[in-house]
Amino acid sequence: MSTSEKTYTFRGSADLVPRARDAFSTLSHLLEGDAGGRELEEAMSAFWLTVLRRAGEFEQPENQSALLRSTIELFIEGAEKLAENSRVLREYEKWAAEDDEARAVRAGALKAAATRWDE
Repeated sequence: MSTSEKTYTFRGSADLVPRARDAFSTLSHLLEGDAGGRELEEAMSAFWLTVLRRAGEFEQPENQSALLRSTIELFIEGAEKLAENSRVLREYEKWAAEDDEARAVRAGALKAAATRWDE
């Protein structure tokens, strides 16, 4: 099947290019970094879950440019959610590792919450 080259243009938000760069950077760091096995699997599952949730909101694109814009925005939003989740996880791990008087209180609260969820 032969196709001819065609240039498509669309209007994106003013911050689309830096957001796209950040999205690619987020995913490449994840793939190249220390994340492996289960951690990588969980991160990618979270990324695709965000993409799939957002994909359900789309209507039929009016043209190929709208389809391209929607696809790029979907990818960016998924990567941004992944980056935010990673940031929150790092902050939680830092907080949980603090050695202070409140650590026992936090541990007790977490244990009580886990017990509550088991009921």
